[in-house]
Amino acid sequence: MDKRHARTIFNHWLRFLKLHILHADDSPHRIALGAALGLFVAFLPLFGFHMLLVLALCFALRANKLIAVIFVWVSNPFTIIPIYYPSYLLGKRVLNFFHYTTDAQLSSDQMRQIFAQFTSSSAFTHLLSIQFWKDIFEFLWYKGFELWVGATLAGTTVAIIGYFVTSRIIIWYRKNNPRRRFQIDQDN
Repeated sequence: MDKRHARTIFNHWLRFLKLHILHADDSPHRIALGAALGLFVAFLPLFGFHMLLVLALCFALRANKLIAVIFVWVSNPFTIIPIYYPSYLLGKRVLNFFHYTTDAQLSSDQMRQIFAQFTSSSAFTHLLSIQFWKDIFEFLWYKGFELWVGATLAGTTVAIIGYFVTSRIIIWYRKNNPRRRFQIDQDN
């Protein structure tokens, strides 16, 4: 990929973010809450149920649904390892700190093998196979608690940071953009 092509892709993403996030016709609080809920749910090991949960939370908490759906896509097949493996390690460390051990222990090598299996090229071709989902269930059964604890802590941290960053950016943008200035006055 040459520099010009990369710059074009980056400019398309910036335009998309500006149009759908900064120009969203909603209060900064509701937009930031949607972003925070999307980020929080993206870190949970729900494997296919992220959208349902984030939409239910958005309805319950009156957050911006479109923004939440955009942010929940942080979790996708390409980010399984960068999100879930550190979350698992965090959960394992936290549970060890409180002297909690699970009955079924898998070695670190077995854990790496499981994560590698989920991100291999064959995993993407077998998304509809029963064996793939059995492997996911087995993984969650044996190491689910550590992963859930770590993912909940990491997701909460990222969501809190995401809320404040998104809120500040939207308020700053609307103050500096004369056509959006009136919406901040209505929100307060």
